[in-house]
Amino acid sequence: RLSAKLSPLREEREIAQATVAELHDGLGYDLAVVHRLDEDGMLRAIAGAGPLVNELGGSAAWEQSVHEGVTGRAVRTAEPTVVPDTSVDPDYISLGATDGAHSELALPIRVGGRIWGVLNIEAPQPGAFGDEDLLLADTVATQVGAALHRGQLFGELEGTFMTTLEVLCDALEEKDPYTAEHTRDVADLAERVGRRLELSGEEVRTLRYAALLHDIGKIGVRTEVLNKPGPLTNSEFEEIKQHTVIGARMLERIPFFARVQPLVRSAHERWDGEGYPDGSSGEAIPLGSRVIGACDAFMAMISDRPYRAAMPPEEAIDELRACAGTQFDPAVVEAVVAELEDEP
Repeated sequence: RLSAKLSPLREEREIAQATVAELHDGLGYDLAVVHRLDEDGMLRAIAGAGPLVNELGGSAAWEQSVHEGVTGRAVRTAEPTVVPDTSVDPDYISLGATDGAHSELALPIRVGGRIWGVLNIEAPQPGAFGDEDLLLADTVATQVGAALHRGQLFGELEGTFMTTLEVLCDALEEKDPYTAEHTRDVADLAERVGRRLELSGEEVRTLRYAALLHDIGKIGVRTEVLNKPGPLTNSEFEEIKQHTVIGARMLERIPFFARVQPLVRSAHERWDGEGYPDGSSGEAIPLGSRVIGACDAFMAMISDRPYRAAMPPEEAIDELRACAGTQFDPAVVEAVVAELEDEP
């Protein structure tokens, strides 16, 4: 069960919190804490669960030198440490609780061959931990280390593709400086709206990437059409409409952007089905595309363009509301407006 919970997680605190919650809720341990070893040689608790956490003052501010305590000993020896009776262990650090813990089990967590931190389990009675607990905790520490390592590798891969993304955006900026600057504003707003809509961390990341890349297909549109100061002809508008298809085809070649590609393709669909390129409508349009569409429209309305002056933000908000249910998803418009009104 823990392995299934950890597999989609990438952030250290999310991994640690899922682990201690499972140790307490699923296995009944009175205290489970994950400590991270920071570069300054301090062990800091990043997640804790169980009744003893509150009894011992909460884990949020727990920190100690790696040269102190039972958890420090687990790091220094690089071995699991079992303490049957904390009252006679010279390394045990008492937090001054009335009853507190009387047994402790500390295991180093390894990530990529080095000690990343410590998994610490405690119980209120002496002699609480046997060989089965040690084996189980060692297995859990290994799972945590593997999940953290996956998160680090994902971060490195993400960094590589962020570089790819920046190169694509730079190429677009060379062709159309307005579009490149505009996409960054759209991405910032879309990310905030995604969080307001309670999307998961991974969904928010995908949304941001798609917002940054939703106009990337304009690389394939003639510059004179992109920067035309007057109204577009029908054929020119048809050429502009192809940029979503061009962008989606570009991203199809990059596996990392597999979830981004459909959002880019559908970024100019409309709630009423009158958009392009596929004429999708309602909830058949990916939610991320609906968010990008509304954020893109707002940012376009408040920006100067060769063919018109910028609209005041208040008027742009009124226009979003007027088009809710036709061009835009009403729920998305509500979230966008709420986010804009909350801005300082």
